[in-house]
Amino acid sequence: MVSGLIASQHVSLGKIADNQPGKIYSLSQVKKNERWLDNGLINADTFFTPLIIKIIHGIVLQEKELIFVIDGSVVGRGCQTLMLSVLWKKKALPVVWKTIQAPKGHFPESDHLQLLKLLEGILKPLPNVRCIMLGDGEYDGSQWIQQLQNMRFEYVLRTAKDTLLTNQSGVVPHQEVFQPKKLDVGDESCLYIPDCQLSSQVKTHFILWHERAFKDPICLLTNQEIGQMAIGYYRKRFKIETLFKDFKSEGFNIQKSKMTDPERLNRLIMVCALAYLWLIGMGLTIFAKKSWKKRVYKIQKDTLNLFTLGKRLYKYLIKNNLQIPDVFEILKLIKVSV
Repeated sequence: MVSGLIASQHVSLGKIADNQPGKIYSLSQVKKNERWLDNGLINADTFFTPLIIKIIHGIVLQEKELIFVIDGSVVGRGCQTLMLSVLWKKKALPVVWKTIQAPKGHFPESDHLQLLKLLEGILKPLPNVRCIMLGDGEYDGSQWIQQLQNMRFEYVLRTAKDTLLTNQSGVVPHQEVFQPKKLDVGDESCLYIPDCQLSSQVKTHFILWHERAFKDPICLLTNQEIGQMAIGYYRKRFKIETLFKDFKSEGFNIQKSKMTDPERLNRLIMVCALAYLWLIGMGLTIFAKKSWKKRVYKIQKDTLNLFTLGKRLYKYLIKNNLQIPDVFEILKLIKVSV
């Protein structure tokens, strides 16, 4: 299915079957793919997690820190997927995810915590490393932040402008309880308020961040001690948007799937995740073989990402009947400097 998805660039089971290798008749291949997606014994723990653990270990050796991003997006018909990704180079790589039946709206905090529990299991066999979690306004719940603190994660999370916070540092004059919407950064781009209380059990710092390009200030919760450093990390959150774009319009068109069952969609997303990593690996191989680089990589370095390069190299190899490298082995040793 992975090879068929890469060749078709569409999650339609018919289009995948038409591009899968082998002599099986297309309709028979569609039914085979459907049985695979219906099989409850097929899960990410077996088919995906071992690979992503090796990739994360390679990132640790290279970067000395792990930056995770959590976000959700619409997939299939009437469903949403919550995904937790790790940042590497200029890409977000999928780690764990969960799909629910809901056409729009926020995920319950219990789903956030469930993904965090899965991530904790993935990180256990790895050496101790600095971990940072980034998230949008949906991911500022007290239990979520408490669990991040318990796991010794650093975090930078957006919060609503009407969030109630308690502060006794004196930064907010005459206001022990305040709401961000009533604050003003003045001439500065950042107002940093340490030692705030979000709930009876959660202590955090608060940042009001405003730049000329913003219509309204952005409100952040963090446990980092330097406001500008937290803002620098939060800017990286937007890389997960490119992941969803690659899963959708730029890659596999997951939003066009007609599936409505969350479990089947979870398995289809796993196929997309494997195909995505495979194409990232293809992009990496370009920098290891000069002859490919000259033919595929004809424009300036910063204008193409690894996913796009991988797609180009795949088409070049197929067109010229050349052998496709074992890119998953390259991904396991993800120390390539790009």
